[in-house]
Amino acid sequence: MSTKRSLLAFAALAALAGLAACSNPDPAAPVGPAVPMPQLQAAIDNATPDSARRGMSDKTWLWARGNGPAQIHYTTTDGRDFVWLVGERRIFAGEWRVASDHNALGREIISICLRHSGARVAGLSESWHCTPAGKLFYDMTEREAGDPLRINGRTQALFVLDKTPTSLAEVQARVRN
Repeated sequence: MSTKRSLLAFAALAALAGLAACSNPDPAAPVGPAVPMPQLQAAIDNATPDSARRGMSDKTWLWARGNGPAQIHYTTTDGRDFVWLVGERRIFAGEWRVASDHNALGREIISICLRHSGARVAGLSESWHCTPAGKLFYDMTEREAGDPLRINGRTQALFVLDKTPTSLAEVQARVRN
């Protein structure tokens, strides 16, 4: 990226941060100027459709951000997604896909989209919800290859997770017992 484009992108982010600072809908959130996150921006900028597919295919991942309870996903190579929510025994079946859109500057942004039709629980969307691939990978608490929790195709978990696990290994230890 040229220096001129980098400065323009930084100026745009600074302007957005200034607008966001005008109101604070979350009083518990930190107050102050936004801090640039070059690793996150690099992850978003460098995502490709192939890297997004490789990053999701046949992976188990822990997500503990956003609305609703923490989630453990298993994403198959053929576009299916199985998610186990903290506090739930049901395994929710859904879908995932890679999408390509262009931002306001005309740059291609690769996103990963998830939907869980019929789920009707906080944190899962019945319609496609897309997140820039780099951001999704950056925000994942943990990710590993395969399906060590054996949730592929299941409709019920072996047990209810009563709290957000600290790691996938913590849950794996309970699954093995």
